[in-house]
Amino acid sequence: MITLKLLAHSYRQFASGVLLACSLFALPVKTLASELSIDATFELLESGKPLNQESIDKHLGYLKSNIDIHTPLNYRRLQRTLCWAHDLTDPSSLRDGIKFVELQLSSEIITKSAETVIDLKLCRAWLNEGLNNIDEALAGYNDVILAAYKAELPRLIADARSLRGRMYSFQGNFGQALEDLITSQDLYDSLNLKYWSLYNLSDIATSYRRFGDPQTALKHYEKLEQKYIAMGELDDAILMTTEMAIALEEINEYPKAKANYMKAFNYWEDKQDDLRKSLVAVNLAGTLIKLGEINVAQQLLTQAEPHVKAELGPFYSYLNLFNAEIALINTKPQQALEFLAKAQNTFETIKNQRGLLHLFKVKTEVYKALNQPIEALAALEQYLKVHNELDAKRQTNLTTEMRTRFNTERIEDENQHLLQLQKIKEHELQIYEQNRLLQRAVIVMGFLLMLVVSFFAYKQTKRSKKMSTLAMTDHLTQLPNRRHTYKQGEALFKQLPDSGQQLSLILFDVDNFKKTNDQYGHDIGDKALIGIANISVTLMREHDLVGRVGGEEFLVLLPNTNAQQALLVARRLIQAIAKTAITDISDDFFLTASAGVATQHNDADFSALLQKADSALYQAKSNGRNCAVLSPSEDK
Repeated sequence: MITLKLLAHSYRQFASGVLLACSLFALPVKTLASELSIDATFELLESGKPLNQESIDKHLGYLKSNIDIHTPLNYRRLQRTLCWAHDLTDPSSLRDGIKFVELQLSSEIITKSAETVIDLKLCRAWLNEGLNNIDEALAGYNDVILAAYKAELPRLIADARSLRGRMYSFQGNFGQALEDLITSQDLYDSLNLKYWSLYNLSDIATSYRRFGDPQTALKHYEKLEQKYIAMGELDDAILMTTEMAIALEEINEYPKAKANYMKAFNYWEDKQDDLRKSLVAVNLAGTLIKLGEINVAQQLLTQAEPHVKAELGPFYSYLNLFNAEIALINTKPQQALEFLAKAQNTFETIKNQRGLLHLFKVKTEVYKALNQPIEALAALEQYLKVHNELDAKRQTNLTTEMRTRFNTERIEDENQHLLQLQKIKEHELQIYEQNRLLQRAVIVMGFLLMLVVSFFAYKQTKRSKKMSTLAMTDHLTQLPNRRHTYKQGEALFKQLPDSGQQLSLILFDVDNFKKTNDQYGHDIGDKALIGIANISVTLMREHDLVGRVGGEEFLVLLPNTNAQQALLVARRLIQAIAKTAITDISDDFFLTASAGVATQHNDADFSALLQKADSALYQAKSNGRNCAVLSPSEDK
């Protein structure tokens, strides 16, 4: 079954990583009164506390009309806020959001803040997920997580891993999902973000349910429902009621599931929320089919159909799948095939293997009813293939699941667990005297805790090493960056007196690169730089070093290489660049480069040697570009 959680976030106001279904572009221009300051208004909107639409519009209108480019910190914060305000249920709004991000990322005032750039890229990944561009979304989340770790931004790490974890969970990648969601949970708790912690915890529960542990999921849902009721957040409480219904279905408690669905259905009907009522109706129809209440299920699906459009991928696919089941029951197998075709296309687009498994099972029965044994066998083979893939994935994720199960319980019961440890310490002697076996259990428990602490220390060490590597690497080309390249060059230069060897440099850059960016855009320019970086590395020896030291400027360190040898290498490099099409862009996309070559000869330091190479590069440009020039001091 499917969950309302994906759409639920679209009705919640936002901060980084959470969605808001409202349009900010129709807000009045005049100043709207607010009882809060600008900072307090931002804090309220970013807290995760649910607000009604009128309150959201009021606060955002106030911010828009009181912040301009002359207050850059607030201006950047507002642009991040506006990005997350696009409507998840409206594809045109999501596409507008992606254009908005691209525009902001080309603004100098925005690019001065790494945090703002990373948050906008995270928003873009979420917008792509809303448009079912799953590959683009996953690539975006991966890039943002790396950048957030490098910039040491815990809030953005939590938001990005929470979003990626939710997507992994929906696709059936439960091990990765739980690792992401548990990490986010620790961060949200450490940052004291109460609402985001609750939302993320519900996603952890959903992952356990999808993994095949609905009992653990039910325990979390029930506690979350009570917390939301105590907080007066009845919309969120009823969402947990719906999640419990889904978990109850998975342990075949269909009458109880039906009761929960009906409670949610009536709640949204009373609030006149046709969309969310329709989404509950889709889930409810699936339960009614299991209970044999076919006519009622059909009525619910018919009522829901005008509101559940193709853009709502998961719900749309299940609506068609349930319609196909009903058509099969009503001996209309041909009509069932039409519904299945719509459902399969959407399931494949959003990469939902669990949905496909259900679909192929129904498809097999449909072809049997049509007396088409070959097609039935093909559908059964597809069913078995997906079934085996899911089984293999579950086996692969089992170790991660066990580890994260412990972490989830630790997060949920942290205070109680600390009290229990304190009680154990106070009565350790008494426990030992009364029962040696119980004492051994305490020792084992302490050993397990040490293992967990050691594991996290190991993870922290790995992260530190990874952060160190990232600090020395150019993010775009994956070559050594300017700082690392110069550091290596200076080290090689200092070794020259002892080694008796020569050190040569090739400083080269792409000709007319600004025109390439202006004509084709920065994305194409970035691909061109990646292509040239790959060509450069391929031509060099194993102990040579190629680094990116500027926008389109690269430096090659050639140890134990004289001037003439370096000049030959530079010429081969320039020729290779000119003759190689950047096929990632186009089969007929070519660029040229110019290079300056210098070899150490009576130079005071590495900077002086680098200056000679730079002068030679300038001469290559003056000579008409697409050539390599040897520094005059070596040209003998």
